[in-house]
Amino acid sequence: ATNVLRSGSKVAAVLTLLEGAKEQPQRFRLLTPADLAKRPVLNSELLRKFKGAGQILKKLVEGDHLTATSQEQIEVRSTEVPAPVPIALNAHQEIAVKQISESATAGRFESFLLHGITGSGKTEVYIESIKHVLKAGRGALVIVPEIALTPQLIDRFEAKLGEQIAVLHSGLQKRARWNSWRSLIEKKCRVAIGVRSGIFAPVDNLGIIVVDEEHDSSYKQSEGLRYNARDLAVLRAKYLNCPVVLGSATPSFESFHNAKSNRYRYLTLPTKFSESAGISIELIDMNLVKPWEMPSKNISKPLAKALEETLFRGEQAFVLYNRRGFSSFLQCEDCSKVLECPNCSVTFTFHQRRNTLMCHYCGLSTTPPHYCTVCPPIDQEGKPKEPGKLAHRGAGTERIFEELKELFPGVPIDRLDRDAASTFEDYREILDKVRRGETKILVGTQMIAKGHDLPEVTLVGVADCDVGLHMPDFRASERIFQLLTQVAGRAGRHEKPGRVLLQTRAPKHLCLQKTVEQDYEGFALTELKSRAVLHYPPFIRLLRVVVSSEDQKLPLEILIHFRDIAAEIMSREQLELTILGPAPASLQKLKALWRFHILFKSPKVSHLSRIMTALRSVKIKSEKLRIIFDMDPQDLM
Repeated sequence: ATNVLRSGSKVAAVLTLLEGAKEQPQRFRLLTPADLAKRPVLNSELLRKFKGAGQILKKLVEGDHLTATSQEQIEVRSTEVPAPVPIALNAHQEIAVKQISESATAGRFESFLLHGITGSGKTEVYIESIKHVLKAGRGALVIVPEIALTPQLIDRFEAKLGEQIAVLHSGLQKRARWNSWRSLIEKKCRVAIGVRSGIFAPVDNLGIIVVDEEHDSSYKQSEGLRYNARDLAVLRAKYLNCPVVLGSATPSFESFHNAKSNRYRYLTLPTKFSESAGISIELIDMNLVKPWEMPSKNISKPLAKALEETLFRGEQAFVLYNRRGFSSFLQCEDCSKVLECPNCSVTFTFHQRRNTLMCHYCGLSTTPPHYCTVCPPIDQEGKPKEPGKLAHRGAGTERIFEELKELFPGVPIDRLDRDAASTFEDYREILDKVRRGETKILVGTQMIAKGHDLPEVTLVGVADCDVGLHMPDFRASERIFQLLTQVAGRAGRHEKPGRVLLQTRAPKHLCLQKTVEQDYEGFALTELKSRAVLHYPPFIRLLRVVVSSEDQKLPLEILIHFRDIAAEIMSREQLELTILGPAPASLQKLKALWRFHILFKSPKVSHLSRIMTALRSVKIKSEKLRIIFDMDPQDLM
């Protein structure tokens, strides 16, 4: 309910008071009888526009000069829906739409893996399949991994379906989100598009669920109620007897394995949807590049030249660096100490624009010192000396942005990361500027890699494609392959050829070699063989138990106790189980808590559930613990 102000019986006297009283500013004269006669005024509207209006309005209402009432505000997202544009599907798309539509028409649950190369027209398959569902009087649900993907999808779906779309994500104001939920409950909308939590949307008579970019790890909710929206989509479709479509250019190895094992129906889109000259992907071996040959600290000569040629042709470019900030860390030039977050086992990231050191895990921020705070105040001879200066090490999107501005003065360059775009409106504004051609180079994190269809983008550069490649996680190379393939797909999506340049210091790595060859299946089959030998998903299931506490010794003691209990149950009940650990977590300290973890592996989820149930029932006397049970973890850090 929203407070609404209407003209009271003494409004003329109020106007005289407002104009004559010295303590009440003239700006409040907007409350004229004519204004209030035209439409009620929202109380929140006045409070937003005029600071200090709250007390004045309260007194006017109490004096019967104005009337405040509560009025329900329920609106469907209003937009002018363009006329649907007819499209001609290619043969592969027609096969995919036919199979999905047949399943939807029959009211039959089936899981489809739609594996289409970037630019192959997966969205068109979604739209045409949803059209069949809508004609049958049923609803549709589409979930995407990032808020950044929703503006473009909304526009395309509304244009092709001719329907209002209920939008569901945390970037919206609470009122807009509530309006979307109410529109679904009251059956004013039949199609919903949302991020992870959108899987719970109350779509009436649901006839199809689409999970776009199904490989994305952000579908896993890692706090509070832990769930994977992709897996819940399959489960919800099963209960509702409708098809679920998992789409990706780089499917997760779990989904690919399910498709090859005939658990999912495998649909492929091996060709571009529209005429395209395709893309070429090249590696730039940074081991062979001398520092003095670099136009800037992080931009190599081949990448700088390619950007220059792209700008000369009047085209656009994306430059990816998958880290935020200006410098990864600050390091003393004398003692080599780095500035670390006191709450977490990570270094502070330096953000130049705000002159702030920030921890991206706990959110702690502080002003950076000019000199080292660890260096002793005396030298080896016992004489006083100044502490060492702090040098900037590593890079981030902010530094790449500044380097490109220096290399290409006067060229419109923008940045897309969580620092530059913290709201849904920011996302839309930045991407709209690229779409209109106002931005010539867009620098960003993985947010620029997903789903954007921009015909003038012909060059993609990755300033350091090794970021994340050597993380202590068995999925590290899979994720880098997915990221590089996805961002490469932003170039050359239409008739103009695309070019992709990857700067690396590990040019022989299989992940990068297969990216250059654009060979997803070859890479997936090789990786799956390794995982089969080492007994990792998708061949087994995982249960990760993380114990954290302010007491550094307590988590390890608890996990040793858990291991002994699990080993006893495994022996007594003949469970097929492997226990790894306990050991310190890769991020041993996080948000001021010391963390240890243990990993249980089994081909049977029922055996893991038995262990989890038993460990959950263990009574722990200490109240200083936080214990997390994570089935099928996506993050082992």
